[in-house]
Amino acid sequence: MRYLKIFILILFFSACLWMGGLSLFAKYEGPLFSENRATVEKPLLTKEALGSGDYFNQVNDYLQDVHPFRQDLIEAKAVFQGKALRKPVVNNVYWKGKVNLPYVDGMDTDSLKAEISAKEMADFYEKLSRDCKDQGTHFVFVGIPNQTDIFSKDFPAYMEDTSYLQEQEEEFKQNLDAQGVESLFLRDVLEKDPGAYYLKTDHHCSKEGLLLESQEILKKLQSPYGQEMEKDFIEKVDLRPFVGSRSRKIPGLAQEEKFSYFVYKEPFSYQLTLGQGQRGELLALNPQAPTISYEAYMGGDQAYSKLTTDRKAGLKILLYGDSYTNGIETLLAPYVQKMTSFDFRYGDYKKDFFKELKTGDYDYCICIRDSGNYLKNSPNGCFYK
Repeated sequence: MRYLKIFILILFFSACLWMGGLSLFAKYEGPLFSENRATVEKPLLTKEALGSGDYFNQVNDYLQDVHPFRQDLIEAKAVFQGKALRKPVVNNVYWKGKVNLPYVDGMDTDSLKAEISAKEMADFYEKLSRDCKDQGTHFVFVGIPNQTDIFSKDFPAYMEDTSYLQEQEEEFKQNLDAQGVESLFLRDVLEKDPGAYYLKTDHHCSKEGLLLESQEILKKLQSPYGQEMEKDFIEKVDLRPFVGSRSRKIPGLAQEEKFSYFVYKEPFSYQLTLGQGQRGELLALNPQAPTISYEAYMGGDQAYSKLTTDRKAGLKILLYGDSYTNGIETLLAPYVQKMTSFDFRYGDYKKDFFKELKTGDYDYCICIRDSGNYLKNSPNGCFYK
């Protein structure tokens, strides 16, 4: 019995050493699809980190990240929980329905609830609208129901009802109207067929939804171009695995979905400049990558971008918002002369925003937000007094 225990201990420690050795000598470095981030950097051994004990925690995180079988183990765990244990929710994703949805209960929906009243937020947009008007620019707020909102009826009964997001939107719209702030809320057109207008394994809109939203925006802005957008684009499909914001958390369980997108039929000249003067692409498809994601649009979230085209009669737009703007920007591009975009979550570009506004060279300033963020004091919310 004693020798059996010794043998088991030796076997256990050998397995630990083997697993640790794999992380050191066959390590993986690159994107971690389940967490939507890159592997952490190898920790530096410093006196401060060693003294505080942080170094050992950092080493542990590093070894977990670079383990070559990490993604395989995550997938095995997800499949076991979903298929063997028959859990409808795995890694906080409800995967049993037609659409992969976030698991929401009382705590999770705190992130969706208002941080500021509808009147206070409307007051902010009224001030921004006046500041835009002083520069000869029209302000328009564009509201899009987010995935959790538009599919609220498809959540199982044991999850919290999120239909209050629509009630928040109605109150917010009333306050914007009372303040004389121009707005365009797209719920009426998107809720006609949410299954077609939203991705099934990601919380963003599909190419059909993006085309519809862009068309409605151009109509609102009375653009000289793009009044029949559906005739201007052709559909393309990327055959690589699509990594959605929901499906990446449940590998082996998510339904298969391919990334399809629209490409403008006629060639047009443009230049896209990102932060630090980097050149960008409207569709950053990166054919060398093994997978594709929504980040193909505009190369993902950008703190700053400036687009110029050969559309001399096109509109000049100053735009800001969260990731829902990315796909819309890509489809609006062929119809604008200039479009400067900001996402304040990724850098303090507010001075640059107002510098652009004060040039007086923009026809419209547009804020695009989803219904989970209408009343948020986030970086793209009430960002100045």
